[in-house]
Formats: sequence, structure tokens, C-alpha cells
Amino acid sequence: MLIRIAAEDNWPPFSDHQGRGLSEQLVKAAFATQGYQITTVVVPYARALYSTRQGDTDACWNVTRQQNTEQEFTLHTIPLFTADSSFYYYQQPQFYPSVMQIPDGTVVGVILGYEYGDLYEQHKHRFDLVQVSTHTQLIGLLNSGKLDLAIFFDDVLRYYLQQEGIKAQNIRRGKLNYSSEIYLAFSKDNPQSIKRAEALDAGITELKKSGAYQQLLLRIRPGSGSSEQITQKDRQTDQ
Repeated sequence: MLIRIAAEDNWPPFSDHQGRGLSEQLVKAAFATQGYQITTVVVPYARALYSTRQGDTDACWNVTRQQNTEQEFTLHTIPLFTADSSFYYYQQPQFYPSVMQIPDGTVVGVILGYEYGDLYEQHKHRFDLVQVSTHTQLIGLLNSGKLDLAIFFDDVLRYYLQQEGIKAQNIRRGKLNYSSEIYLAFSKDNPQSIKRAEALDAGITELKKSGAYQQLLLRIRPGSGSSEQITQKDRQTDQ
């Protein structure tokens, strides 16, 4: 049984420009325990969502569970993993405790199509949003002082800042925005989606029982131990 998945191309270490990373490893391994195989088509995240909504692909990964995604897709029950997003600033952080405190008209940079939590969805209309397709674009805008703040997933930004040629000296972390539970989102209109979602949950459960799940997490965060959640262990607010 084959499942066709839209894999985003811009979220390493979870899904890189080839669609490879933790998401592929977890989904492939979990489905294999239930007799499924996957094939991927690598596209930008917004396109992955669109193709799954349209039924051109069976599913797409790295989708945050929140009100709009629950309405648009069939989601499984057990998250693939959890990833934190935070507010990042050019040189001087403002330490807004949540999106509710960010002033109207603030220039906020985000990745097109990404989910940053229900609270962000409620308040984003107040901001002067700058939406770009890649993290290198967003880093460049923030690093040049063209944004008041940007929202990044911590693990993803850390990955890019470790790459050669990416300068981080002007980027400062502020407060946590949201801790996102990440899922594989299935096409709402596909009659096989509920069965496949249940199979994925069963597969994740088997991976956790065998210890294979924890071993996959260790490849992304060597110090994470046996935790099921990818947490920001080195989170220290920049002063």
C-alpha cells in the first residue's frame, strides 16, 4: 500500500530541500510497521498544503494542529513531535510575552503558509506582515534591520545559522511564541484518510515501544535522551 506525500523543502532538520529529515524518517518507519510505503513529491510548504487540500497528494507533513488545520485536514492523534517557535529580533529584543502584546502595525516576518498557533492567527491581521518563501530570505531581512521581529522555529533557525555564510551576530531571541504539535495532514476528501491516520498512530506507538522513536529523535537533538518531545533545552532569554 502506497501513500503519496507532499514533503516541504524548507524546514531542516525536519524536511530539507530534498524532503529528507526527521519527518520522513518517522513517517516512513511508522507506516512500515503497518504495511504501508510512502513516496514523496518535494514542494514549498504552501504548495504542499494546497496539493493535499485538492487531493493531488494523499498527505503532507509538518502541519501544526490548530483550529484551521483541524477543519481543513484529517489529522492523526499522536503528534510526530513537538517544535517550539519564538520571536526573534534585530540587535535589541523587545521581549513581548505573546502575540497579544505586539503593537498594531509591527513589521513581522514569517514563512508563507506556516502555522504559528491559534493566537497568532487571531492577531496577525494587526501586523504589517512580510511573508517570504525561504528561511534564508527571512534571516536576511531580519539581519538587515528590515523587520521589527520575525517568528522562527528554534530548531530550524539554529540549523540555518550553523550553515556557512549565514551571519547570526545581529539576531536575538525573545520569548516563546508557541509550542507546536506537528502532524501528517491527510486529505479531508480521501476515504482512506481515516484508516491511514489510524495506521500512522499505531506505527508511532510501536516505534515508541521498541525505542526506535527515541533513537530517531537523538539524531536531531543528541542531548534529548528518551524524551518524546523536542524541547528548547538551551533556551536562555538574551539580555
